[in-house]
Amino acid sequence: MSKISKEGYEQIKVIRNALDSMYDKLNRSFYVKNEGKIKDIEKQYQSVKMFESVKDEFETIAGIVEESSTWTEAK
Repeated sequence: MSKISKEGYEQIKVIRNALDSMYDKLNRSFYVKNEGKIKDIEKQYQSVKMFESVKDEFETIAGIVEESSTWTEAK
């Protein structure tokens, strides 16, 4: 089992809150303009979920943060 200082654990909680905020901001549709000349206005933009582009990295960090809740305090 890993050990962490109280201050370190407080920083992990800050990271967790930041991840929650990032998820809320990224897990919605954004519209990106398509390349080239497109006459149909409805096809000029496509809906993209930005979270999908960072999902793997996000899950890795979130997993470490979650695991930190099992660590004991170093003295």
